[in-house]
Amino acid sequence: MAKNLKLNIKNAQISKAMDLSKLKTKLAKKTDSKPAEEKPKAKPKAKAKAKPKAPLKVKANPQEEEKELPPKRTVKARTKSAFIPKEVPTATPSSVQKAPTESTTTQTLAPQGGTTSTSPSSTTPPRLKLGPTGRHVNDLIRKEPPRPKKTEEESSAAKKTSTDKDPKSTSTTAPQQKLKEYKDFASLGGKETPGAYKPFKDPNTKKKRTTSPKSFDSRDRMGLRSQDDSDRWRKKRPKAKIRREETTIRPSSLHVRLPVSVKDLAGQMKLKSSQLIGQLLIQGLIVTLNDFLDDETTIQLLGHEFNCEIAIDTSEEDRIRITDKTADEEISLEKSEELSIRPPIITFMGHVDHGKTSLIDAIRGTNVVAGEAGAITQHFGAFKVVTPQGNLTILDTPGHEAFSAMRARGANLTDIVVLVIAGDDGIKQQTEEAISHAKAAKVPMIVAINKCDKPGYNPENVYRQLADNDLLPESWGGQIITVNCSAKTKEGIPGMLEMLALQAEILEIKANPKRRARGTVVESQMHKGFGATTTLVVQNGTLKPGDAVVFNHHWGKIKNLYDDDYKSISEAAPSCPCRVTGISGLPEAGDDFIVVKDEREAKEIAETRHEDSRQNLLQTNKKLHTLESLLQTNEGNEKKTLNVILRTDVQGTLEALKNSLMKIESDKIDLQIIHQGVGDISESDLQLAAASKALVIGFHTNVESRAENLVKILGVQLQLHSIIYEAITSIKTIMAERLDKVVHEDEEGNVEVKAIFKASQFGKIAGCQVKDGLIKRSHKVKLFRNDEVIWKGNVGSLKREKDDVKEVLKGMECGILLDGFNDFEEGDIIQSYSIRYESQEL
Repeated sequence: MAKNLKLNIKNAQISKAMDLSKLKTKLAKKTDSKPAEEKPKAKPKAKAKAKPKAPLKVKANPQEEEKELPPKRTVKARTKSAFIPKEVPTATPSSVQKAPTESTTTQTLAPQGGTTSTSPSSTTPPRLKLGPTGRHVNDLIRKEPPRPKKTEEESSAAKKTSTDKDPKSTSTTAPQQKLKEYKDFASLGGKETPGAYKPFKDPNTKKKRTTSPKSFDSRDRMGLRSQDDSDRWRKKRPKAKIRREETTIRPSSLHVRLPVSVKDLAGQMKLKSSQLIGQLLIQGLIVTLNDFLDDETTIQLLGHEFNCEIAIDTSEEDRIRITDKTADEEISLEKSEELSIRPPIITFMGHVDHGKTSLIDAIRGTNVVAGEAGAITQHFGAFKVVTPQGNLTILDTPGHEAFSAMRARGANLTDIVVLVIAGDDGIKQQTEEAISHAKAAKVPMIVAINKCDKPGYNPENVYRQLADNDLLPESWGGQIITVNCSAKTKEGIPGMLEMLALQAEILEIKANPKRRARGTVVESQMHKGFGATTTLVVQNGTLKPGDAVVFNHHWGKIKNLYDDDYKSISEAAPSCPCRVTGISGLPEAGDDFIVVKDEREAKEIAETRHEDSRQNLLQTNKKLHTLESLLQTNEGNEKKTLNVILRTDVQGTLEALKNSLMKIESDKIDLQIIHQGVGDISESDLQLAAASKALVIGFHTNVESRAENLVKILGVQLQLHSIIYEAITSIKTIMAERLDKVVHEDEEGNVEVKAIFKASQFGKIAGCQVKDGLIKRSHKVKLFRNDEVIWKGNVGSLKREKDDVKEVLKGMECGILLDGFNDFEEGDIIQSYSIRYESQEL
C-alpha cells in the first residue's frame, strides 16, 4: 500500500512538471471533432492481452482524468511513454479469422500550435520528449558550441600544418577536438545559453598519456599488442650510471685517547680498517679489527704514513687520575701556618711468631693473640693507641711469608718501622724481607729485641746479624735504635714508646686537616652486621660522613664512620684509622682513596677506570696463535689443570693466599683460580664448582646455612682452613693426587720354550723350563724371539704334570698356555713381570 502511494505521488509530480493537463485538453478537442465512424471500437476485456493496445484516450476535464487514471497505467507511462510514436500494425493473412485491427492516427502539436493529420499507413512525426525534470530531451544532449569564423589566413595556415604533419602520427579523437573547440569559443568570449547543461568533458583525457608509436609497455611484453612486421622495436638500454667517488676530507690532525681500537682509529682518520691493518702488518704487528693500540709511537707512525698528525689526548686521563701529586707532595706544598702535627703511623714488622702482636697487645692493654688461629697474625690490623707520650697509630702486619705484599704496603704507608726480632731466634727470612721493604720505603727503623725473659736470650747475636744487614746498632756506634723488651712481662715497653715519640718529634710529621681527605686502604671485609666495610688510614685532610670517595675501581658515599672497636665517630682526622661503610664494593688492600666533588663524579671516574683496566686485561691476556703453535701437538703430554675457588674473610688475606698458590710450580699440573671473593661460601660458588669440577677453599669463612645441603647433593670437594700454611700444603697434596700414577714393570723370571704340544681343544701348548726367578698365573708376560718382543699379554693357563698351579719356581718344568697366542717356536723366551703403580710428585 505504501509503495502504491509513493508511485501515485511520483506520477502526480511528473504530470504536473510536464503540463499534461493542457495537452490532454487539446487531444480531447481533436478526438471530439472526428466522426464517430473513425473512433476505434472497444474490444472485449477477455481478449485485451492478445490485441494491440489502443491509443490513450484523453478527456477534456483534467480533474476527472486525475481521478480516473489508474495507477498501473501511470507506472507504464514512466518506462514507456504514451507520446512515443507507434508503428501501425499491418494485417497478415491467417487461416484463423481474427478481429479486424484498425490503425490509429496520432497527432502532435505543431510548433505554431497547428494540427496535422496523417493517413493510417504513414507514420506521424515524433512527439515532444520531455524528461523527468520537465525539460526537453534536446536540452539534455550536449550542444556543440558555435565555431568562430576563421579568416582566410588562419584557414590557409591550418591546411599547411595538416599537410606537414606526419601521416603516421595519431590524430586527436572527436571528443578531444570538440572540447578544444569549446575552449577556443570560451576564450573568444562565447557565452553558454542560460539553463543549458555545461558541455561534456571527458575525465580520461587528462590521465591518458600521449605515447609514441614505438613505446613499449606491458601489453607488448605479454604479446597482446598487434604490430606490423615492418615496425621493429628495440628496447632502449638504460644509461650506465656514472659512479662518482665521494670525496672524503681526511683530517690533517687528530687527538686520540689511549688505548684506542683499530676500528675507532680508522673511523677518526676517515680510512678503511684494512688500510691500517695492512700498514701495521708492514710494521710487524698482526692485529685485528677490534684490537686496541696503546703505544704512542705506533699510533703516531700510522698518522705520519697517512699525512695525519696524531696527538695523544691526556685530558681524560688527567680527570680520571684526579691529581698527579701524592699526599706527601700536597703536604709539602701547603703553607706552614695551615699545617698541624699529626700522630705518627708505626708499623710492626718481623718474622712469624717473634711477638709482634704480643707487643701491640702489651701497649694497648688487649689480648688479640688469644683470638688468632694458630697464634699467628693473618690479617692486617690498624689501631689507635693513646699513651702518656702521645697518640699513636699502630699497624700490625702478618709475619708469614705469604703476606709479603701486606708488609710492603705497611712499609710504604708508615712513618716509623718497628722491627721485632726474637732474642733467642735471631734474624730469619721474613725479618730480612721486612728490612728490605723498610729500606725501599726509606723509612726509619727501631729494632725491638723481644723475649728478653727467655733463658736463650742473646742480644749480641742480634747486633751481629743487624750489622751483617747494614744496620749498625747504637751500642756498636751506629744509628739504629735498639730496645730490649718483653711482651710477656712488659719490660722495656715504656722505653720503646719514648723512643717512638722522640723519633716522631725529629721527623716533624704534619698534615692539613682542612683539605679534602685522602689516604690508603688497609683492609676490606664482609662484616656480618655492617656488610661491606673498608678499613682506611687518612694521611691528609679530614674524612666525614657524606663525603664522595673514589677508590681504584670502586666508589661510594661515606655512610658511617667507626673506630677499630666499631664505635661510631663523627670524623677521621689525619693519621686516624677508621672503618667506613657505603662503598660500592670491596676495594683491594693498598688502593688509594680521595674525596671528590659529588657522588656522580665519583661514579664516572670509577667506571672509566674499571673499563680501561678491563681493556688492558683483555689486551694482555690475548693469545697470539702462530703457525708453529697450531702445528704443534702435545696430545700425549697434555698437562692437567686443578680449578680452585677461593673464599676468604678479608681482601688482604685473599691476595696473600692467591699469591702463595700461584707460586706452586709444576710441569705436570697447572693450578687455575677460576673465582675468588670475600665472604662466606654461597650457593653460586658450589654450583660453579660442580660445573667446572673445581676445589672450593674457604679461609676463615664458613658455608652459608642454605648452601650446606648443596655440598652433598652436588658432590663438591670443599676444604675449610684457618691457617694459611695448612691450606697451601693441602692444595699441594690434592694436586699430586690428581696426577696419573706412574706404571713400573718389575721383572720376575724368564722361561724358555723347550717343546710344543698340540691339543685339539686348546691348540698349541708350550712346554717350558724356568731358567731364573719364577712365573705366576697372575703375572704379565712378554714373548721374545731373536731378542725382540713379538707379543705381550696374560697367562691363560699354568700346569705342572696335568695339575693347575699358581706359580712355578726356578729349574722346574711346566706347560704354559697364553691368552690369544698360539704360534710358539722352540727357543722362544717368555719373560714374566709384575706391574707396580707409583704416585708422582709435583
